[in-house]
Amino acid sequence: MSIFTLVFSNLRYRWLTSLFNVLVLALGIATMVTLLLVSHQLEQRFTRDLQGIDLVVGAKGSPLQLMLSSVFHIDIPTGNIPLSEAEKLSKHPLVKEAIPLALGDSYHGFRIVGTDGKYAAHYGAEFAQGRAFDKPMEAVVGAEVARNTDLKMDAVFAGSHGLSEGGEVHAGSLYHVVGVLQPTGSVIDRLVLTQVASVWQVHAHPHEAGHVDDDGDEEEAQDKPKEITSLLIQYKSPMAAVTMPRQVNATPALQAAAPAFEMARLFQLLGAGGDAVQVFGAVLMGLAGLGFFVTLWSAVHERRYDIALMRSMGASKTKVLALVLAEGLMLGVLGTALGLALGHGMGKIAQLYIEHSRHMTLVSPGVLPVEGGIVIIALAISVVAAMIPAWMAYKTPIARLLAKG
Repeated sequence: MSIFTLVFSNLRYRWLTSLFNVLVLALGIATMVTLLLVSHQLEQRFTRDLQGIDLVVGAKGSPLQLMLSSVFHIDIPTGNIPLSEAEKLSKHPLVKEAIPLALGDSYHGFRIVGTDGKYAAHYGAEFAQGRAFDKPMEAVVGAEVARNTDLKMDAVFAGSHGLSEGGEVHAGSLYHVVGVLQPTGSVIDRLVLTQVASVWQVHAHPHEAGHVDDDGDEEEAQDKPKEITSLLIQYKSPMAAVTMPRQVNATPALQAAAPAFEMARLFQLLGAGGDAVQVFGAVLMGLAGLGFFVTLWSAVHERRYDIALMRSMGASKTKVLALVLAEGLMLGVLGTALGLALGHGMGKIAQLYIEHSRHMTLVSPGVLPVEGGIVIIALAISVVAAMIPAWMAYKTPIARLLAKG
């Protein structure tokens, strides 16, 4: 009878205990793999959205909030800044490109962003249909917006006040869809783009949103100095990274947020929770190893007479040792395979949830290189857990046990 036949026979005899230990190991591996997959996908997506943006300029407040609202469009803006100040920065000799953003409205939860043609070009967006906007109240919709709403070519729609669903509709100011973008895998997929002048035009009639009730207040709103929400800046020279943030922050109305620095802060904040989950997964793997040890130790103790009979019939010490080690390794292989399958399944579910709730397309990374390390660790734990029981089987006193009967 081969070693593998004996291993399967022994595991089947203790199937409930073996199944429990395999599941504990699988859950530990699945927890770690799921977290790694989701973190990798989010990091890829954030990196894609941040490409070519060296500085975000907006109103005073939280720099992280400014970056999240202006780059990823997943937070509330810190306020508005004067257009005159933004234009000065755009003409700065160290600025290669400056993209204005004007926020405030949305359509079915998708943000309407006032900007210029450089924004779509920055992310390499191409048109699936139509053309770019060239006058106020024309709109270009991203691929996710087109897929999840009724905004198709030549559609006419009104935006809602606020950046989430439920705001009052600007019924008197209608947009006309003149273009639909192809998917880019970037933040632009879930945005409705229009001219900054469109945002000003919509909000030049504040009575539609319930802001004012008389003509005097409306006239005052129309005469206010023009503002935008933020400015996305790409440096012309590395020297700008040293001087520009300090210069911007010295201006009373402005604040600078360096995406690279703020992303490091964000990942540090997220990393604390991620580290706790990773530790939990590692603890489960350790408990599985302990379970393997107890199971195999008990099995060897119960089968000492059987092992002595095997030895008396010609089985070598090495074969007995290999049998117990193979049982531990088999438990590890089963737990690892199940854990990887569960991890990738849970990772896919998490990906679909994020895509559905945030309309954020993520790219599945397949098998990550780090998973190889997890597999090696899991199998090593299984073999180490089996070593002491295997040594007990190796040292089984044949004569004494057989004499006792």
